[in-house]
Amino acid sequence: MGNQVVSKQRVADYGEVFTSEPIVNAMLDLVRQETERIESRFLEPACGTGNFLTEILRRKLGVVEKVYRRSQLEFERNLVLAVSSIYGIDILEDNVIECRKRLFEIVDDRYTAIYKKKAHSQVRKVIQYILSKNII
Repeated sequence: MGNQVVSKQRVADYGEVFTSEPIVNAMLDLVRQETERIESRFLEPACGTGNFLTEILRRKLGVVEKVYRRSQLEFERNLVLAVSSIYGIDILEDNVIECRKRLFEIVDDRYTAIYKKKAHSQVRKVIQYILSKNII
């Protein structure tokens, strides 16, 4: 099982087993068209640390970058839309914190790579706020 299990105790107490990346991608490929729609909503009712949500976000951001890269304002609007369409719930607070962190890092890395010093701290704050409300 490797990285699919944090500890036997967590499996026993919470039934916590993480989905591996190949399985996540195979499952999301079944609904590829939805994962590539920026506004398409996804709810992961047992999100763990975000294995599904991070891949969904990567796919959405790929579309945002491809379509809106030339206009920073449009990129930012659609970046916020992509993030705000992702929801996750978990019973363990440490998983929620890690999921939010992973999602934010994906957004921040892509945003900073494209716009460098033109990237706005306000956009980052909005993303963090959305994640604080959508990943619980």
